[in-house]
Amino acid sequence: MGGLIFLALLIAMAYAAWNVAPAYMDHYDFVDKVNEICRTPRYKGDDDRIMEMLMREVRNRRLDEWIKPGSFRVNTTETSRRINLRYEREVQVLPGWKKRLKFDFQSDQPLV
Repeated sequence: MGGLIFLALLIAMAYAAWNVAPAYMDHYDFVDKVNEICRTPRYKGDDDRIMEMLMREVRNRRLDEWIKPGSFRVNTTETSRRINLRYEREVQVLPGWKKRLKFDFQSDQPLV
């Protein structure tokens, strides 16, 4: 009987990981691109242009259900650019159990 309980728990954990892991993988893959955009030189665009680049990437990755323009704050100074990203994403962990994942990321890159 203990073996069946262990097997059921193992299957439930694998199912939960299958549902939750893509949200984290999407986030970590996207923040790599945010860092890349953050390093865009000043002469290639102001904060509005950076926001357009970010939102284009959001649409390309099909994250626009969770990430909106208000999820970003872009601030460019003479020597650096800072992009703050904050959003939430709801995932179904197990049937009948949903969890809201909160993502908060800050990129601060020097400008060349």
